[in-house]
Amino acid sequence: MGGIRMQSGMAIPNLINLCVDRSVHGEISGRIYHYYREEPWKFENVVQLLRYLEKFYDGIRFPEASVMLRNFADADQTGEKTEWKLIGDKKKMLEQRGQCATFFVCVRYRQNATWQGTLVWKEKEREVEFRSALELIMLVDNTLEG
Repeated sequence: MGGIRMQSGMAIPNLINLCVDRSVHGEISGRIYHYYREEPWKFENVVQLLRYLEKFYDGIRFPEASVMLRNFADADQTGEKTEWKLIGDKKKMLEQRGQCATFFVCVRYRQNATWQGTLVWKEKEREVEFRSALELIMLVDNTLEG
């Protein structure tokens, strides 16, 4: 324990500040902050959250995915290009809070077409490891239902 909760969180390049602003019947919405953009990404549901996070990890190429995700779209289809440069005020990103809860997410590995890492519930300073994206979502949901 103690990895993300420490002030050295600013040294973790793929750290996500997940601000949950609404939670209704297991569906959440809120904002995602990271070190590469001043403005948050706003998400309206869990699928959108997962898509944004996957786009983020693919964009900064960390952690590198061990497999390419399959889809029904044409293989040669290219998405919009995003430039990933570190922002100046990293402390501001860490200070953002959700109306319902705030979580720091640090994905260490992207293996077996899912994520493994650490989730920190900021308000209670509790830290737990997760072994999949599903487990990450269940941990967030259990906290909000708590």
